[in-house]
Amino acid sequence: MPVTAVLTSDQFSALPDQFDKNGNRIRQELISGELVEMPPSFELHNVVKGNIVEVLIAFVLAHPELGLKVISEMAFVVTSNDTFVPDASVINKARLSPRKQKYTPGAPELAIEVVSPSDKVIHLKSKVDIYLQGGSKTVWVVFPDSRSVVIYSGDSSRELKGDQVIEDPLLPGFSAPVSRFFDLT
Repeated sequence: MPVTAVLTSDQFSALPDQFDKNGNRIRQELISGELVEMPPSFELHNVVKGNIVEVLIAFVLAHPELGLKVISEMAFVVTSNDTFVPDASVINKARLSPRKQKYTPGAPELAIEVVSPSDKVIHLKSKVDIYLQGGSKTVWVVFPDSRSVVIYSGDSSRELKGDQVIEDPLLPGFSAPVSRFFDLT
C-alpha cells in the first residue's frame, strides 16, 4: 500500500491551485496532514448551505453589537496540519484582516459543515474534534438526508430535527427551527 506524505498547513498553502478539465478550481482541504479533494456539491447541499447562511446573516445584521461576520467557504488554518473550508462559519469581525491572505489563521468561532455523500465519517469526526480543540466554540454538522443537525460544543453534542429550535451561546437571542435549513421553496 502506498504511503501518503503528510503535509503541513504551510506546505498546503504554498501549493498552486489545481483546476479540472473545465477550468474550475478543485477545492481541497488538509485533514490531519492528508490532502483531501472536495468534489462539487450536490444541489441539495448548496440549497441547505444557502438557507443556513441566509438565516445567520439576517441574525448578525440585526445584532451588530455582537461584532460577528457570517462567511461561506472561507479557509482556516486550524492547526499546523489542518486547513479546513467549512461550508459556513461565523467569526468575530476583529479577526478579519485587511491584508490579502489565502487562509485565515485559527478556527472559526462557529464552524458549519453540511454533509455530502462524498464525506467520510472519519474525516468529519476528526474535523469536529480539531475545530473544538482549535478554538471553535461550536460546530454544527448538518445532515440533509435525515434533515437533522448535530451541535457539538465542548464535551457535549445534541441532535435536533424538525421544528426543534437551534440556539447557540455564541449567538445570544438566535433561534431557528431546524426545518428552516431544509426548506426547498
